[in-house]
Amino acid sequence: MPDLASRVRRLLSLIPYVLKHQGVDIGGLCDVFEISRDQLMKDLNLIFMCGQPDYTPADLMEVDIDGDYVYIRMADYFARPLRFTPAELSGLYLACSSLVKLSGSSSSPALVSATEKIAGVLGGAAVSQQDIEEKVEIHSVAPEHEDIAKLSRAADGCRVVEMEYYTYGRDDLTRRRVHPLSLVFGMGHWYLRAWDEKRGETRVFRVDRIKNLEMTEETFEPPREEKEEDRSPFEVTESKGTEVHLRVHPSLARWAREQPIFKETEEDGDYLICKLNTTELAWVERELLNFGPKVEILSPPELKERLRERVRNLLSIYED
Repeated sequence: MPDLASRVRRLLSLIPYVLKHQGVDIGGLCDVFEISRDQLMKDLNLIFMCGQPDYTPADLMEVDIDGDYVYIRMADYFARPLRFTPAELSGLYLACSSLVKLSGSSSSPALVSATEKIAGVLGGAAVSQQDIEEKVEIHSVAPEHEDIAKLSRAADGCRVVEMEYYTYGRDDLTRRRVHPLSLVFGMGHWYLRAWDEKRGETRVFRVDRIKNLEMTEETFEPPREEKEEDRSPFEVTESKGTEVHLRVHPSLARWAREQPIFKETEEDGDYLICKLNTTELAWVERELLNFGPKVEILSPPELKERLRERVRNLLSIYED
């Protein structure tokens, strides 16, 4: 039943979308609605059987697929913009107003404006700020939320940070003094790019592995290139790093294109080839375990073998 309800909701969005974008290609529709080509064709075939009473051929909607392009006719009553229900609009207002509150003075003017417009449409039904504080408890999706804010302030103010950092590969907790340079979100985690005084070089730290973070009163002079541009913590020069090539399943292609970690992507049929450079293969190996067969290692060979060995060790635990 939940699948049927989900399909009906999708159809009620798909029809107005095609009416507004007549001639949209099938691949584009699959990306927008995050469904497979096979499922899209089933949905389009179902539309053929839908229409207004008395459901004669003259009352049914028409779907025309010309090559890879889709057209829908005899469905003008679906051309009107979709409207939010009061419950949906209240939920949207709650989400936007909460985000404005969490962002504080750095809130986007567009977000603030949108929140005010939604409140105006809701009128007296709008959820008040007091309702939010009294009835809703918002938990941070990232337990390191406070550390991210502190590291962001340290980077902006060029303040030296002292911290304990857990290195997963060596199962080791060490004390570090670092100069925060930039923060970025990628592969499901926040990362800090900072100059490590102990190592004497720029390193990348996963924020959720930072313990006992303290911002000191000491300041540092950022490298010249850091003033000119905000470099990604995943940026590694080709001469220093190992180039990794991954073949990503179509279901993850959209996600992969948005990841700053990949320096280059290219189409391979329905799949996506993603390239990145790294000085440490260990973290790539661990991250790839999260994606199972949906991400295939094309190169380097040593990364393939490392992952094979790790999987063998995991499977051996469950052998008789």
